[in-house]
Amino acid sequence: MTDLDERIVHTLRERAEGGVDTDRLLAAAVARGRTRVRRRRAAAGAMLSVVALLGAGVAAGAVGVHGVIPAIDPDVPSESGRPVAVVPPLADGVPGAAARPDMVGADPNLLHIGIARGGPRFLSWAVQAGVEVAQFDAGGRTVTLELAASAEALRLSPPEGLSSEMAELLGRSPYDGTVSSIAAPNGARRWLLHWRPTPGLYARADVVAPEDGELHTVANSLRLDQAYHCGGPLRLTAVPAGAEVTSCEVKVASFPAGFDVLLSITSGIRAGIAVRLNYAASIVASRTEGNLTIGGRAAYRSPIGALELLGFPRAHLTAVWMGDAEADAATVLGGAQVAEHLDQPETW
Repeated sequence: MTDLDERIVHTLRERAEGGVDTDRLLAAAVARGRTRVRRRRAAAGAMLSVVALLGAGVAAGAVGVHGVIPAIDPDVPSESGRPVAVVPPLADGVPGAAARPDMVGADPNLLHIGIARGGPRFLSWAVQAGVEVAQFDAGGRTVTLELAASAEALRLSPPEGLSSEMAELLGRSPYDGTVSSIAAPNGARRWLLHWRPTPGLYARADVVAPEDGELHTVANSLRLDQAYHCGGPLRLTAVPAGAEVTSCEVKVASFPAGFDVLLSITSGIRAGIAVRLNYAASIVASRTEGNLTIGGRAAYRSPIGALELLGFPRAHLTAVWMGDAEADAATVLGGAQVAEHLDQPETW
């Protein structure tokens, strides 16, 4: 276990007998550039901060419970060539945002952001706090696209790096296709596009670039006719009674070198579980013998307190928890469904 894992678990254990110090967790997350957690509810905020910390392992050196996986740099092509486009797997039979705009952001297990064939490449996607968000590579620029069923949800979910000038722009946006901009470093500008793709649906796109062309590239490629499984190759089928999945985030920027899935589950205000599936093509060996079984499968519990379900080639499926939720974490891992071929997104 790395120092990052130890800090996460130590913080969870330290706060297990009392109220969750969300400010402390949030400060750690913000230090890693994950300022979005500031707008979560207090109950979900602590777990999402843990998810943010787990996600930091992708850049700093992805971690399994028992060792370190070589770092995945989303800006460096894999050994087999440049990163390959990955799209979220379809959720058959679930209506898209055009038919049910009220469902956008309502279920963290479902994503409603689609992209036209041949359009910009997904870098990541997520559902949290009533907002769906995806990042795309559009001509070498990273464009962030957000969807919500209300303007209020987007207002409560401001872009990272919010300035007072930008806050003013966001506050007066009419969602009529207007493009706004403010100065950005190195002579660039930060462009924002607000529009309503369909009645009952609100969208915001954001990019730092000399001009606003990439915003329109992404907006014009948006598809709203289908729904998708947010967790990609990971499905959680055994969520404890009274608990719910409260956030989902998937990073695929470096695929086929690797990808990362982060899910959080909360129950009440003091209990929660963070689940992570990390795949890296560079993993050549994994632990095969555990010290317990979960759902009839070998698993490993670290001395400090984290669980890993074993047996996934080139991947680690782990969970950490708050309070006395270890049994619930084991239940969640026991019911986890993972795609057989993690290196083949079409099978997810």
